[in-house]
Amino acid sequence: MARLAGLTALVTGGGRGIGAATARRFAQEGARVAIMGKGETSLAEMKARSATEGLTMETVLGDVTSSDDVKRAIGEVAARFGRIDILVNNAGASHPRPFEERTAEEMLQTLNTNLVSVFLCCQAVAPHMLAQGSGRIINVTSVRGLDQCGREGVMDYSAAKAGVVNLTKTLAKQLAPAITVNAVAPGHTNTDILRALPQEVRDRMLAGTYLQRFAEPEDIAAAILFMASPEASFITGQHLVVDGGFSLKAG
Repeated sequence: MARLAGLTALVTGGGRGIGAATARRFAQEGARVAIMGKGETSLAEMKARSATEGLTMETVLGDVTSSDDVKRAIGEVAARFGRIDILVNNAGASHPRPFEERTAEEMLQTLNTNLVSVFLCCQAVAPHMLAQGSGRIINVTSVRGLDQCGREGVMDYSAAKAGVVNLTKTLAKQLAPAITVNAVAPGHTNTDILRALPQEVRDRMLAGTYLQRFAEPEDIAAAILFMASPEASFITGQHLVVDGGFSLKAG
């Protein structure tokens, strides 16, 4: 039996990578899925690819750092499907830069993209979920958000993802008992971002991963699916690390 049959899910950053894999997995499990992003082309391509697999995917164009866009997008999904059962806050970005060269404006942009956007989406979706008496929110963080795993070149991203972990735990208290709020922390994942890194950087990442491979987007999607499924109905405020053992090296 499909685990998400009859449920409606919205996945931000759903046009590629982890977001796309999650959206596909949700659809395969019977959910009605909408994907949100800024890139009209990537959303359209994702919708077309899904159709070739017999999966229906709705698209919503919008910027997760814009309160107006977020409210409009969530309102559109709720109106189209009558409800929103699952929200996956996946959209995010990292821009490596030396500490001494980073500007306050760049720091704020990273915080807006990776932390404030999660707050905006949660705040906009909560009234819909509370009104229906149920809901699941899953926030995608990063192994870099763990205390010992922040990386110098992306300390702003690391700080933002650590903030999402705390926001997840606090929101779990705020929105209980109707809504569960959990987080999934990917390790190094085989996406366009990883493949664009220099080979020597990827080699160091792989050397520090005990399972000796990078995650595939589907590995992370499986963990997100678990948090959205009935099997996780008694779990809230938790942070599931899916990193192949990378974070163990700090110990």
